[in-house]
Amino acid sequence: MWMQPLGRGWRVGAMGQVFPIVTSGSPSNSDLPIHDTELYATQPAAMLTLGSPDQVVVLRTTLDFEAWTQPGGELTFGGWGEGFIDKRHPHTLLHEATLSLNGWDLPGGAGSLTIGKGFVPFGTEDPMSRPVAKYPTNHHLSQVLERWMVAGVYLLRSGLSLEASVFGGAEPTDAHDLSNLDGFGESFGARLTQRIGDGGLMAPWEVSASWAHVEQEHDGTLEATELYNAAVRHNGRYKDVNVYVLVEGSRSEPEGREGYWSTLAEARLGFGRHRPYYRFEYATRPEYEREGLAGTTGFYRYDHDAHPVGASRWQIHTLGYEVDTGSPRFAARPFVEVQYNQVTHENGEFNPVVAFGDDRFWSVSTGFKIFLGGDAMRMGTYGVLDPMANAMRPAQHQH
Repeated sequence: MWMQPLGRGWRVGAMGQVFPIVTSGSPSNSDLPIHDTELYATQPAAMLTLGSPDQVVVLRTTLDFEAWTQPGGELTFGGWGEGFIDKRHPHTLLHEATLSLNGWDLPGGAGSLTIGKGFVPFGTEDPMSRPVAKYPTNHHLSQVLERWMVAGVYLLRSGLSLEASVFGGAEPTDAHDLSNLDGFGESFGARLTQRIGDGGLMAPWEVSASWAHVEQEHDGTLEATELYNAAVRHNGRYKDVNVYVLVEGSRSEPEGREGYWSTLAEARLGFGRHRPYYRFEYATRPEYEREGLAGTTGFYRYDHDAHPVGASRWQIHTLGYEVDTGSPRFAARPFVEVQYNQVTHENGEFNPVVAFGDDRFWSVSTGFKIFLGGDAMRMGTYGVLDPMANAMRPAQHQH
């Protein structure tokens, strides 16, 4: 990460990334009208961290520019959320804006209080910082993001941390929505994480469990949803090979109707400049009445406030390979990624063959993962758990 002293102990750190890619996707029956090839500058983000002496006060901001680089979404079979389906919605311009007050040397460990907009302490880290370029279908089951919140964390020296927050449950209505404050304080969540092995926050093993109660309005009706997630994460080095593995399960239980579930496993090997990776998902998702027929842009959109008309079950395999060709300050990694999707009826008024014309899909993505100022850093934790704040502390004080 690029870091610069500002005087009197204050420091600023910055990173940036963008993935220029082309994605081509279609059903196995290529004669059907769903056959798209699209070019994106996806996941364009700039991250800035400003910290006081010893990082007692930390301001963290992430700007996301997908509102301009992919306003029509990113082709992702199985994806859904915020009015997009089978495309990933653009994230909001103000992806994160948080202020943390950190007590690094409290009795038994360290603690923080964080206010602002960002990731609720629930589930696993933002897919933006994980190996696969395409987001998983469980994105809205395994992360609660871009919410205004007040959150606290206590990190014990044993590696156990407890995070809790209250937040506004309303999702952004579009990429320019910065005011989703409705119902602030009526939603809350918590995450318990045990780190195992030496290395503090860089411990090779993590086991986590989290829960969130989310209240948001749909079509004038206030709905409550319980979310659950459990995960095991490993990141370790064995001789000359770095091994990353994540296994997680997620479930939602909306009030008054059937919920959705997801299982996900992903892994990446790193040896020299070579980084093969793989992800498997088996999950259900809601289906909505689409705004257009297959072959039109409306096919990928639905009314954000609408209720589901059914559910589908997805099995998704993603196989990818990237090559690191850059330095720590600038990396441009060529990659190729192949996805195979199979979808079946789960419940309600949905038939995949009627909707899509087929129940199997392929997609291929290729391009570059460009990082400025450092490698991808984990996103979704704040205060004394924030890897950027920890990286900016003097080496002898890092957790």
